[in-house]
Amino acid sequence: VEHQKRLGADIIIPLDELPSYHTAPDALRRSLQRTHRWEARSLRRHLELGAQGQAMYAVVHGGVDRELRAASVAHLAALPFDGMAIGGSLGKDRDEMLSLLRYLTPLLPDGRPNHLLGIADERSVGEAVPLGIDTFDSCFPTRVARHGTLFTRAGRVNIGSGKHKADFGPIDPSVPTVECSRAYLHHLYKMREPLFDTLASIHNLQWMNAKMAETREAILANEI
Repeated sequence: VEHQKRLGADIIIPLDELPSYHTAPDALRRSLQRTHRWEARSLRRHLELGAQGQAMYAVVHGGVDRELRAASVAHLAALPFDGMAIGGSLGKDRDEMLSLLRYLTPLLPDGRPNHLLGIADERSVGEAVPLGIDTFDSCFPTRVARHGTLFTRAGRVNIGSGKHKADFGPIDPSVPTVECSRAYLHHLYKMREPLFDTLASIHNLQWMNAKMAETREAILANEI
């Protein structure tokens, strides 16, 4: 906590334990209790040092055990955290994650932002926002970018495909990002130029930022 305060972190996530999807019930319960103790200590230190314009979010755990998730929300909502983050194992696939979120988000306290830890692919963001999730974080957009996958409104583009080597159009004509063609990025990717990683990552991040800006406008227009 002290290091994050000195670094000037805008949102501080307390140290937590991340049990796997297949953790046994007793071990999962002990892990949750340990995480709650760590979070309470982190919050105390954060408050002792003064907020300094920084926020600290609680991290809701409990795996896919709904009883533990509800208990975690009840315990953490009683503490003066600035927001609620949902962490830990969220299921074996997206469907199980969304099912868990449908159960969990109505339990979260009103008036605090809700953050989903480690999830930020295009589809999950689109389906989680209507359930009450405000913010996301993940290495996913940059990780897939480095492996040649670029986001577009028409779907993901595999820039390594030969069909792009003579495509001098933009990556996504409806979302301006990096000013280079698919053909140029295809060339960089095939030549294993480090510049590709940079440009592809910038594109995916800017594309996701544009998607979130549109999502905010849709919320304000009562379309979500």
